[in-house]
Amino acid sequence: MEFKVFKDRLFEKAIKEGFTDCEVYYTDGENISISVYDFELEKYNIDKYIGLSFRGLINDKMGYSYTEILDEEAIDMLIKNAKEGALSIENTDVQFIYKGDESYSEVKTYSEKLENIDPAKLIEIAIDLEKQTKEYSDKVVNLSGCKVSYSSSRSLISNTKNLNLNNKSNLLMAYVMPVIEVNNQKQDGMGYQIVEDIKDIDTKKIAIDAVNEAFSKIGAKSIESGNYKTIINNEAMSSLLETFSDVFSAESAQRGMSLLKGKEGSTIASNIVTIVDNPLLENGLSSASFDDEGVATYKKDIVKDGKLNTLLHNLKTAHKAKTKTTGNGFKSSYSSVVSVDPTNFYIEKGKVSFESLVKEVNEGIIVTDFAGLHSGANSVTGDFSLAAKGYCITEGKKSYPIEQITVAGNFFEVIKNIENIGDDLIFPLSNIGSPSVIVKSLSIAGE
Repeated sequence: MEFKVFKDRLFEKAIKEGFTDCEVYYTDGENISISVYDFELEKYNIDKYIGLSFRGLINDKMGYSYTEILDEEAIDMLIKNAKEGALSIENTDVQFIYKGDESYSEVKTYSEKLENIDPAKLIEIAIDLEKQTKEYSDKVVNLSGCKVSYSSSRSLISNTKNLNLNNKSNLLMAYVMPVIEVNNQKQDGMGYQIVEDIKDIDTKKIAIDAVNEAFSKIGAKSIESGNYKTIINNEAMSSLLETFSDVFSAESAQRGMSLLKGKEGSTIASNIVTIVDNPLLENGLSSASFDDEGVATYKKDIVKDGKLNTLLHNLKTAHKAKTKTTGNGFKSSYSSVVSVDPTNFYIEKGKVSFESLVKEVNEGIIVTDFAGLHSGANSVTGDFSLAAKGYCITEGKKSYPIEQITVAGNFFEVIKNIENIGDDLIFPLSNIGSPSVIVKSLSIAGE
């Protein structure tokens, strides 16, 4: 059944069944994933999907249901399941179907140059990426992964309050993870690109970046335990911020799962730290002109000069807090309920180069990788104890690589003790980003 016909019939039947307001969220798209090994195609997956979720208010309760088939039976099933779900709800949280905003910002999330992409060309790129990686150095003994992937999606929101919104996005990515061996020691690296045009993929550069990263780890050793002035590099800081990003959610705060509850207006970080949620970032991985409740999104400083301005809100949490939504009501998939999630969430970059940060530290360490972020970090208290890798800083220069160390600390203390911020902001295959930062002191367990 055509989407508009399906939607109109669904709304008409739902109103007759007692729903006062109704909404559908529809998404479709495709994912192409290609992996190669030994210059041959290893995996080739094409996944096309559609999904529709229905939600509606009945007796001031919100019911949810979803389907992957658009036919008459699905309409009856959606109404039945949403109604049963709503009538079983016992909490008194106020729920909303949004009427929409007067205007919505434009944001680039889709590249027409990636339309009608030829999977055969993607296979060629993946094979060439492996070739470039192995030809760059005879020390490459294996590849942990060599992959090219393309995804495109479209989403629509329509409700009985005359809200009708749509958005589409696409993404092309290539990465390689070589393993090198030197003097019986093995190390790995990673190189990747995300592009708007298939012609922009530079397989040689990806290969060089990946192999050079692996070489930079050769000869790694542990260091003496102690407290060290530390640079957390951009990738490692991004992963740390992502691990603790939930503390900035009003939903978590209202459940008692965030220490930032009631801290709006308080200083929670160094006065040089500004943390931004920017859904209007061009080609950001989570850019969108509206959230999944139909609220217009906008760029905002969650933390400004160390002070917590606001938590992230959807309509429900904003109503509870007697404030306005920040446009962060999102669903993890079409079949999920609306929650609170960041968009492109990052620490604002500073004005100094990474080399200047190293010179400023003079004697200390650089952390480049954290391991065990899911098991070794407590997102409520902020405490973490994580295996890490990196480099020593000696006389203002990056010196030998280090491994087999454990970094222990507290996320809230880390952001309070940031002394300088680099200009090297990145988003490492994620919607969470950061530049490199200097932290006054971190506890390192080594030899």
